[in-house]
Amino acid sequence: MSIRMTGNGDTGFGAGRSVLVTGGAGFIGSHLVEALAARGARVTVVDNLQAGSWANLAAVAGRIAQREVDVVRAADLDAVLGECRPDVVFHLAANASVPLSAERPAWDFETNCLGTVRVLDGLRRLCPAARLVVASSGAVYGEPVRFPIAEADLLAPISPYGCSKLAAEMQCRAYHRLHGADVVVARLFNTYGPRMPRFVVLDFLRKLRRDPSRLEILGSGRQVRDFNHVADTVAGLMLLAERGRAGEAYNIASGRARSVTDLADDLLRILGLAGTTRLEFTQASWPGDAQHWEVDVSRLAALGYRAGVSMEEGLRSVIRWFDALPRAAAQP
Repeated sequence: MSIRMTGNGDTGFGAGRSVLVTGGAGFIGSHLVEALAARGARVTVVDNLQAGSWANLAAVAGRIAQREVDVVRAADLDAVLGECRPDVVFHLAANASVPLSAERPAWDFETNCLGTVRVLDGLRRLCPAARLVVASSGAVYGEPVRFPIAEADLLAPISPYGCSKLAAEMQCRAYHRLHGADVVVARLFNTYGPRMPRFVVLDFLRKLRRDPSRLEILGSGRQVRDFNHVADTVAGLMLLAERGRAGEAYNIASGRARSVTDLADDLLRILGLAGTTRLEFTQASWPGDAQHWEVDVSRLAALGYRAGVSMEEGLRSVIRWFDALPRAAAQP
């Protein structure tokens, strides 16, 4: 990826520190691991490889420790914590699929909430001074009633995924209050970029590769999202590790809202397909799909954050990555 992380209150975080990243072989996790390794951190990655792949870490494989571990298994996680004794933990291991959470809600809850409790409790017993950054989701807000969405707004998830993420957040707050856990919650919104395994940008590119004459869009196309490039999401996570206030939650987003149709128009223009590709709308999406997100990032901005990657630059980075994929690998 040619995009460099600049700005965002960069403090050179990571140099010499022992850092554990759960879910580090996944989409966002692998970009975070690369950024930490580039800053001189001693990085240990754990992943159960249910959704991640060690291939995502090929560029830094010789500079990090990799462990195939499911964080739900307390004994396995404890062994890793005892070995690496992290100063900082980024907990990204989770189910990130709303439709899958609707199909398998008990598994989703175990993965997202119990997995978080295992990390919290392992740190309480073995590494109580470690800082923990937990990746939550904008899904905890459900269908907001006012915009932009701020951290103090009503939390009313509409999917099992959102519920499991909110339950994990409540556990973080409880551990902070009861045990003094140095934990910060990051609410992520619509991150996109190279290595993304699904989501709308990749869905559009796959459909256009099959048939550039038409593009099917789920729902009405009027759904409003905040698309944040993975480089900016990673910068936000590292900023929280360095400057976030323990016990608090922070939105990580671009702060720029746009509709799904706007996104499609941008992509078609960059691909040279504007005016030749017909947009078709299904008028229906999956259960639990929120329709409108405009995000307030002022709490994170007060720490020095700014989203530095434009939509144009970000989409071009995804297109370059997608075009380099073997045709078979680019299919769902």
